[in-house]
Amino acid sequence: MRITTRDGLPAFVAEVSGVAVYLDNDSLIQLAKGSPVLRARFLEALREGGTFLFSATNAVEVAGPQGKSAQAVRAILDAIGANWVPLEMDPRTVMEREQGGSPSAAVAGHFIEAYFKQRAHELAPAGDRIVDLSADRFFKLGEVVEWASRRRDRMRAQALELDETLKNIILESRQRYEREPASLDRAFPPGPFTRRAPATFVWTHLLRALVLEAKAYQFKRNDGLDFCHAVLAAAYGSIAALDKQWKRRIEGLPKPNELALVFYRPEVEELVLALETGASKARASGHSAT
Repeated sequence: MRITTRDGLPAFVAEVSGVAVYLDNDSLIQLAKGSPVLRARFLEALREGGTFLFSATNAVEVAGPQGKSAQAVRAILDAIGANWVPLEMDPRTVMEREQGGSPSAAVAGHFIEAYFKQRAHELAPAGDRIVDLSADRFFKLGEVVEWASRRRDRMRAQALELDETLKNIILESRQRYEREPASLDRAFPPGPFTRRAPATFVWTHLLRALVLEAKAYQFKRNDGLDFCHAVLAAAYGSIAALDKQWKRRIEGLPKPNELALVFYRPEVEELVLALETGASKARASGHSAT
């Protein structure tokens, strides 16, 4: 994250540089509370050639009850500084932007704009003092989570509504499929992976998989949010950590594709090694994307 000016006014820029890494909250807690050496390696690799992807879904979950875990998580988020990009919560919003050809389809601009306005007001409520807009201070992730915690009820309600919507999509699609198997191809036509629409590819094929396994798999509370984690992490991450079952599903999607390399919580050390390797290559090539 960085701040620039546009028409004489401050504006933010979200830029992915090098390896894009996404962590579900289990893996984030594992890194935050686990080995200090591994945590230091993770943060160093991010600084050297990576970008942390942080979604509104993460913010809702991290901004929960206080305790040692929450303190540890906020400490590691603060250490990331401004080296992060905000992701949308709802993949459908991202898919609409992909269809429109947006180069930054997954960036949650509204999320950070709301934070920007509120944070600037908090630092200078009367507009009579200079606000420190240095990115590492202004966009520190711990501050973003603190801001989100004050809006947790509203954000959580939105998340639960999304969870229920996805549950209904899957259950209704399964009922139609049982009556008429061809309905699955009409509702979610399979297609090849494209760089222009990675979230559309993951959404479509994950939904197909969930419909097909619906009898053996009972949809649970928060599975919709986990689905959102999986779609955006796989589509826009270089490496990602997800729940074991979602890792399995992502790895089972049609190939060839250019989705994230996926790990789960017991594999955090392997994830850090992959980040270090990718960051080193990215640094050597000077690769970045916005």
